[in-house]
Amino acid sequence: MEKILSFDKQGRLYLPEDMRKFLFFKTLIAKTIEEGLLLKPLEDDPVKALEKLGKIKLKGKSIKQLKKEARIEIEKNATEKIRRY
Repeated sequence: MEKILSFDKQGRLYLPEDMRKFLFFKTLIAKTIEEGLLLKPLEDDPVKALEKLGKIKLKGKSIKQLKKEARIEIEKNATEKIRRY
């Protein structure tokens, strides 16, 4: 999802409703990065966050597919950590 956003006179950034519903988080961490601004969700209740995420990410996937995706993610993370050292 991509939108063009702008700041108001008070420096506030308005996120359209469809983006807010997509995030389903009320609190975000804002971090400046080389490419711009990164918004990361911060859930008050981590168990509820996992439940919401699971309903979206796991819907319609087999155990075999989930294992494959997990293996790819593990290998990606391991490779990134090795490159840092």
